[in-house]
Amino acid sequence: MFTNIIVGYDGSEGSRVALDRAVDLMKLQLDTKLVVAYVNEDVIGGDLAYTDEPLIATSVVADMTTAPSVDPDLNSPRQLSREYAKQMTEFIQMQFDKHQIDGQIIAIDGHPVQALCKLASEQNADAILVGNSGKSGFQKFFVGSVSEKLVKDSPCSVVVVK
Repeated sequence: MFTNIIVGYDGSEGSRVALDRAVDLMKLQLDTKLVVAYVNEDVIGGDLAYTDEPLIATSVVADMTTAPSVDPDLNSPRQLSREYAKQMTEFIQMQFDKHQIDGQIIAIDGHPVQALCKLASEQNADAILVGNSGKSGFQKFFVGSVSEKLVKDSPCSVVVVK
């Protein structure tokens, strides 16, 4: 089966179901590596809101929950993106803790298809799990034919979960 899984996550119901299925797979095969990836496609002044470095790994989640030394400017698009990613990271970590599994949470920049394909190549993933629909509003992750494009362009298997 799959031993190195990436879950594309945006907080939508579809991505939550994809995360649940990945957890189920991990319970069946304990040596499975799991990476849950949030893709930030917001561009601010020509610059992406994050670097290409992982936003957080599960071993440092506690560091994200401490109060910042300077009050955040919630009018800043960059700060709003970071707060949104922080909330998703905390939810994903709760799922890891609830099911007693280890995984990594990463925020990456760019278009979802390109970013997930690049991450899958870098991580030598053998599967990407995604929900079948995205959401409208602050962040859009899988809208329209994005999952179809991911199936076409991915260097590994893609499982679209309903």
